[in-house]
Amino acid sequence: MRNGGGRTSRIRRRKLFTSSESRGVNESYKPEFIELKKWLKDRKFEDTNLIPARFPGTGRGLMSKTSLREGQMIISLPESCLLTTDTVLRSYLGPCIAKWQPPPSPVLALCTFLVSEKHAGDRSPWKPYLEVLPKAYTCPVCLEPEVVNLLPRPLKAKAREQRTHVQEFISSSRDFFSSLQPLFSEAVESIFSYSALLWAWCTVNTRAVYMKRVPRQCFSAEPDTCVLAPFLDLLNHSPDAQVKAAFNEETRCYEIRTAVSCGNHQEVLICYGPHDNHRLLLEYGFVSVCNPHACVYVSKDILVKYLPSTDKRMNQKISILEDHDFIENLTFGWDGPSWRLLTALKLLCLEAEELTCWKKVLIGEIISDTNEKASLDIAQKICHYFIKESKAVLQKVSHMKDEEVALINQLTLVETLWTEELKILQASAETLTSLQTAFT
Repeated sequence: MRNGGGRTSRIRRRKLFTSSESRGVNESYKPEFIELKKWLKDRKFEDTNLIPARFPGTGRGLMSKTSLREGQMIISLPESCLLTTDTVLRSYLGPCIAKWQPPPSPVLALCTFLVSEKHAGDRSPWKPYLEVLPKAYTCPVCLEPEVVNLLPRPLKAKAREQRTHVQEFISSSRDFFSSLQPLFSEAVESIFSYSALLWAWCTVNTRAVYMKRVPRQCFSAEPDTCVLAPFLDLLNHSPDAQVKAAFNEETRCYEIRTAVSCGNHQEVLICYGPHDNHRLLLEYGFVSVCNPHACVYVSKDILVKYLPSTDKRMNQKISILEDHDFIENLTFGWDGPSWRLLTALKLLCLEAEELTCWKKVLIGEIISDTNEKASLDIAQKICHYFIKESKAVLQKVSHMKDEEVALINQLTLVETLWTEELKILQASAETLTSLQTAFT
């Protein structure tokens, strides 16, 4: 998990929103939620505003029981309900962690506790919470290799990095797990298996909220900021949502308060942050439809694909872009090519006699109509290249869904991502056409 990233940081400025598309189906009657409610009540939490429900589009979430007014507290979860590294240290794992060298990371401690408690089954005091956690996840690290290969190139590279990170996280911790053998009658290798630890890592990575904690010597230098919050973590994402959320040091509760009013029997949503769909899929395992932050990334190799191969100054231009941080985060969005993308293309399209003006390009000055037109033409070519690629991948995914029935959920996720990217590219193509008319 990256420091300061993922669900652990988005909670700092979470926002709340209500979906009016369709009312959900109440699931509070289900045995696992009845048990969770009892468990939370025993820990001094009883919610009167929200109930578990299933919604089309977002799946399982929380529904308002009554109308919520602006500024109203919707969740105040006591510290006794939170699963923190303190929880782990107070448990039977505490002495083993305290004496292990080098000190384990806070995330490793949480993952170890989750796997151990899940293995304990009915004997675990955390069973009611564990029972409502997802049985499987759809982060790229959990996807089949043939599905990962269908991802857009920039995301595919990050997905492979994620897989490598998780594999190293698990393999580097084997000696620590072996030290826990005296606590178990079964072999620790079977308890702390790759699949069990992958589930635990995804649970922490996708569901933990941010809560800064005092560093302790028994843990590594990695920030101790991940906290699992039962019930609260059922809230789904909307990029348009608005709430205020934080741990209240006075009440010792994790509190979420509305910033807008909402009607009863609607899904209550929070914003995980202004993330594009690549980050949402990478860190949380889902894609947001009509996400205003969604974009299509343009890599360096695609950037120069449609530029003249005879340009002897191309390497110099690329070096300028790299030196001034203009070679990454070049994108197409709903409103067309980003300013960064067009700026990079304008610099790459400079004629030899114009190259001395490169600093003016980077601050947004217009060099010539010829340069403006050339950059728009290249942007349009790149856009159409991506449109063609998106349609080809969508066709391939459609065929695979017919042939690989077992992968249909994973393939549908990838299909949604490419469908959203195609919509963005088509919107960008229209914008570029409009911009090009000024030079015809």
